[in-house]
Amino acid sequence: MKMRKLFVIFLALASFFACQEAPKNNAPGDPKAELAAITDVVHNFYKWYETGADGMSSIIFVKGGLPTTIDNVKFDKYFAIIAKSGYFSQLYIDAERAKFKNLEATTWKNENSDEEPLSGYDYNLFLCSQEIEDFKLLTTAPVEVQGLGTEKVTAIMDLKDYTAKKFELVKENGKWLISRILCE
Repeated sequence: MKMRKLFVIFLALASFFACQEAPKNNAPGDPKAELAAITDVVHNFYKWYETGADGMSSIIFVKGGLPTTIDNVKFDKYFAIIAKSGYFSQLYIDAERAKFKNLEATTWKNENSDEEPLSGYDYNLFLCSQEIEDFKLLTTAPVEVQGLGTEKVTAIMDLKDYTAKKFELVKENGKWLISRILCE
């Protein structure tokens, strides 16, 4: 009988502790680890881009002529590759898609891509320039991060002789992803 009482008490205590909510860990991650993870995303993105970006860079999703329009099949393929890369958040993809659809509906109605560079599409969107830059520098330059300890940061690469590269990144499911490339 004593053994049975002890067993019942044990079960009651076990049930009580099992039902208790585990303490929440709201402490931000290790700043050095977060900085390393963010730096890796930026550097590895440029490594991916330099090696051909899975064919994305060869996709021209605009149809020439007046008005200039978007080839929706190529447009979807372009953004599918970006999504598959693992470097970009859905926020980035949605914003970029909306930007181009807006350009098509407004500005590009009066532009002929056969005759002139298109507004908003007249420079490399990932390099923020018209020229290919030093990829070795883009994949090794130090990255400064503003906002560590939050779920949204700004990462800046000071490239000395080139325009600094600025990114906004968000943390989704424990992984840092590019949500915006700031071309200024």
